[in-house]
Amino acid sequence: MINKSKKPRCFKNIKMNTLPITYCSKQNAWMTRTIFQEWISKRDSVLGENCRKILLLLNNCPAHPRISTLTNIRLEFLPANTTSLIQPLDQGIIMNLKYFYRQEVVQKTIAGIDDNLVSSSA
Repeated sequence: MINKSKKPRCFKNIKMNTLPITYCSKQNAWMTRTIFQEWISKRDSVLGENCRKILLLLNNCPAHPRISTLTNIRLEFLPANTTSLIQPLDQGIIMNLKYFYRQEVVQKTIAGIDDNLVSSSA
């Protein structure tokens, strides 16, 4: 999750590194090459530990570089200049995806707090 705030008020007494998500802060809350490379490398390691492989479809955003060192994730890039024609996220599902993703993040965070999996910063 990328947000503008380094420490959102809703996580006031929570250690950010114990959240059940990867949390980054960036002033404009946009994905960058560095954030993407760190995130995808972590996912690749987790998939390797679980003996799983996936295919990830990406658009040609500059924040999505081609990474040849991944062993468990295969990156495929959609053709340039076809955004409004074939890219699923531009076909009206971005809002729904964000809604369900945020709902899942909140539920996992609350479950982590309830199960004492998330550490307090106090």
